[in-house]
Amino acid sequence: MNTKYRALVPVLGMSLILTGVSASFVATSATAAPKLKVTYIPKNLGNPYFDAIVKGFNKSAKGLNMTVKVVAPAQAGATDQIPFIEAAIQQKVDAIAISPNDASALCPTLKRAMKAGIIVLAVNGDVDVACRQASITPVDFSLLGKYLVDQTASVIDGKGDWAFLSATSTAPDQNGWLVAAGKYIEGGGQPGLKLVDTVYGDDAPEKSATEAQALLAKYPNLKAINAPTTVGIAAAAQVLSTSPLKGKVQVTGLGTPNQMRQYIKDGTVKSFSLWDPSVQGSLAANLIATMKAKNLKPKAGVKLAYKGVGPEKWTMGKNAGIIAGPPQEFNAKNIDDFNF
Repeated sequence: MNTKYRALVPVLGMSLILTGVSASFVATSATAAPKLKVTYIPKNLGNPYFDAIVKGFNKSAKGLNMTVKVVAPAQAGATDQIPFIEAAIQQKVDAIAISPNDASALCPTLKRAMKAGIIVLAVNGDVDVACRQASITPVDFSLLGKYLVDQTASVIDGKGDWAFLSATSTAPDQNGWLVAAGKYIEGGGQPGLKLVDTVYGDDAPEKSATEAQALLAKYPNLKAINAPTTVGIAAAAQVLSTSPLKGKVQVTGLGTPNQMRQYIKDGTVKSFSLWDPSVQGSLAANLIATMKAKNLKPKAGVKLAYKGVGPEKWTMGKNAGIIAGPPQEFNAKNIDDFNF
């Protein structure tokens, strides 16, 4: 699925604020700024979460004189994204945005891209800081581990056996959350919970469903499965929805409202969470345009303002990291208020 999003509309209303200094960038015609060629490489194809990021890219590209080419491997393997990075380098794109499957395996190729003058952004996860100019993450990942443990406690009244059903064993984002969750548990967080296992569905629906079924069979006292991945949570919910254990074992974690709506409404799932992934795509597109137009060097303290994109204002943190926005809990009361 090599999808190309094209836009010929001029850059409008994009503003940049550098610490203590304000500057705006407004083009009055499509020829006022060169067309930008961007390649976005999600973790894998067919993942609704990354489709939402693409929508954000596409939405902002329309006003930024930007084309966004979306390419990705079929599976979320540690090195499967490398050929797509190499192709983008050969095509001499202006920028590569990537949602990394591995924190280190991609670095040599990403460094070659930057050496060739290509902007490199990590989106939704991160790589070594020497391998990209900036990163855009959906939430403060250092807090998300605790959030997931507390989330599990909330759906099983604070006590019982539970398990993580994660993405791939090399996924930098999920792995960071699991480590933080472990530290929170070791420090005495939610003492009524017992984490009995952590398994990996590789962000593949069939394997995620198989792993969920195995957890149910292996742990007769299991009370909850927390899947911090949109593929995993939907697969686990599907398994429970037709199981005699429906209602006895809870599924929670991170998923999109459109994926999970049926499982909220049929009583399989009490609640789950996510953020709007499209904000990351919109923010990435605007940041790329700003970096090209203003020769911006991302660093801690740089302030950005993009009207109509999420909270509209951000400050780059340590290592030029940007946090797009906080998580949103979804339940039977509000699930129909969201469409992504």
